[in-house]
Amino acid sequence: MPEKLTATIHRQLLKILSQLALSSQEEVLDFAISPEKKLTQHWDAISDVEAAVLKTEFANEDLAFAESVLTDYLSQLQQEDAV
Repeated sequence: MPEKLTATIHRQLLKILSQLALSSQEEVLDFAISPEKKLTQHWDAISDVEAAVLKTEFANEDLAFAESVLTDYLSQLQQEDAV
């Protein structure tokens, strides 16, 4: 979305929100952050053991990805130096 359009939408939303009663503003905020809350609640609902397993799995995937990217990194640097 173009920045100008985004800025216009933000201004309009802020204007509308400022005209709402405080209780309505709170409802809008709750609605806006509800997907994030659901994700957080899901994460909080798992056990410490499950969380540790997932963290280890993510770390292993990150490491594998980094290693796969770096396999020919030295040769790429050497090619760039040769240019």
